Amino acid sequence: MYGTRILRLLLCGAVFVAAVGRVAAVDSAESRRDAVPILSAETILAGQPADLVERLMEKNVLVMQEVREEGPMRGAIVSTYVLFEKPIDDVYALLAQSERQVEFRPELKSVVTVEQGPHGPVDEQRLRILFQRYVYRLIYELFPERRRIEWLLDERFDNDLAKVSGFWQLYEMKDGGTLGRSGTSVDVGPAVPAFLQDWITRKNLPRTMERVRLWVNSDGKYRL
Repeated sequence: MYGTRILRLLLCGAVFVAAVGRVAAVDSAESRRDAVPILSAETILAGQPADLVERLMEKNVLVMQEVREEGPMRGAIVSTYVLFEKPIDDVYALLAQSERQVEFRPELKSVVTVEQGPHGPVDEQRLRILFQRYVYRLIYELFPERRRIEWLLDERFDNDLAKVSGFWQLYEMKDGGTLGRSGTSVDVGPAVPAFLQDWITRKNLPRTMERVRLWVNSDGKYRL
């Protein structure tokens, strides 16, 4: 099956993908925007065990977390793969509406677009985690021609979180569905208890990815 073969390739080399993500973050937004993808998934990804692909095919969501023995996953990159039933253009159009995250993320109390940047919105998000409230702003970069969305903490603002960054990259599937690859990195900062970092990076993210899958598959009609 074509879809399974592509998924097997796209899931290869998760560690390599994380490294590529770190390098890409250093590039300027304009250079990334003008660049045409050179390497295919087949070229840059290889060797991931088949059981990971089988788990994705079974569950539709696969979260692979960086393991750190020394303590909380502060700033760790968490890679996620999601199978959407919708065509790639529909998935991108929904995910690009960043202010609608409150519809499938119950920990978000509000998302307000405070500014329109040259390539995407700047959103102020208000987050509540275990009775604690945090306010921060994210700068979004939209790349519709590449079906890619990136976000980064707005350092002009006095954010309550130390680091937030991430991306969505979408791949068209032969059967008309879409494979989404997401990378997320969050650091709540040393002043915040370690259990909150663990909740964000390990416990909450898998639930969030399942909810976004249901939300997209329902054309944005899904609610908790």
